[in-house]
Amino acid sequence: MYFNTRLINSPIQFPAPNHQNNSIMDMKKFALSGLLCIAITATQGQQLHFTSQYLQHNAMYNPAAAGITDVSSIGLSYRSQWSAFSGNPRTFIAYGDANLKRLKAGIAGYVYRDVTGPTNRTGLQLAYSKHIISRDERHKVGLGIELRGLQFGIDKSKLTDALGSDPVLSGASSKIALDAGAGIYYTNGKLSTGIAVSQLIGSKLKLADVPGATDRARLYRHYNFTANYTWQTGDNITLIPNFMLRLIEHAPAEFDFGCRLNYQDRFWWGLNWRMRQFWSAQVGFNILQKISIGYAYDYYQTPISLFNGGSHAHELSLRFDMKRKD
Repeated sequence: MYFNTRLINSPIQFPAPNHQNNSIMDMKKFALSGLLCIAITATQGQQLHFTSQYLQHNAMYNPAAAGITDVSSIGLSYRSQWSAFSGNPRTFIAYGDANLKRLKAGIAGYVYRDVTGPTNRTGLQLAYSKHIISRDERHKVGLGIELRGLQFGIDKSKLTDALGSDPVLSGASSKIALDAGAGIYYTNGKLSTGIAVSQLIGSKLKLADVPGATDRARLYRHYNFTANYTWQTGDNITLIPNFMLRLIEHAPAEFDFGCRLNYQDRFWWGLNWRMRQFWSAQVGFNILQKISIGYAYDYYQTPISLFNGGSHAHELSLRFDMKRKD
């Protein structure tokens, strides 16, 4: 099942199933465990949050892309999905990306809050990229590193009535973990491509010890491969085909394909497809060449689409460019 491939790698360790007792399983506990799994779905298996408008967040997926353009910016992003479910996943992001021209480097920072049902994640991501620039300044290579801090928490009050004294609730209510990542990114103004790994250390993030549980309570590595090409088709229209491949330990690979059309650097439209998961229709516009507003609507495929009203996601973004490219 493709619930954003996040049903994997919970920081809560569930015991191995006892087939002899399946026939007498308490249905209420089973239902709440299912709810908790869906909550973990939005915060774990893919563990790191994602955005449909990933072209605007290169540094979030690859620290080497920090400041790689001449545009320094700050922004906000909000994403809500599966609204028909109580406690549906919601993600809030604030970020900044700056080019340090004199140092031939770039920095970026992301602060985020991810809430799903009884679970929540609050994190900080800091990235630094050293730029290697050709003499004509057409070709740039970024070598980047990142540091991540994460607090994963569970609101036990939302689970106590149904789970009672279940061992899952006997552990800590929150856990803090630090991790790191690295990447390399190349751009010549038209072709941009990169590869990065996040959660390289694989820090442990265990909230509870449950007898018979499998040892998966840690952060798992995410490998991101990205590429896009800017194709000038006329004086007013630019096409940007793009691609992202994400490999995650103990989870299915994720493939994103899309194309964005820019008109006069004022309006843009886009269509993306995440294989076996959803289609994303996107639109945005620029104000005074400084402010960019974007919106994405994701339509999920089965199995989420089987639930009436629960198959959709909405994403809003606001970005302010502090320095325009010459």
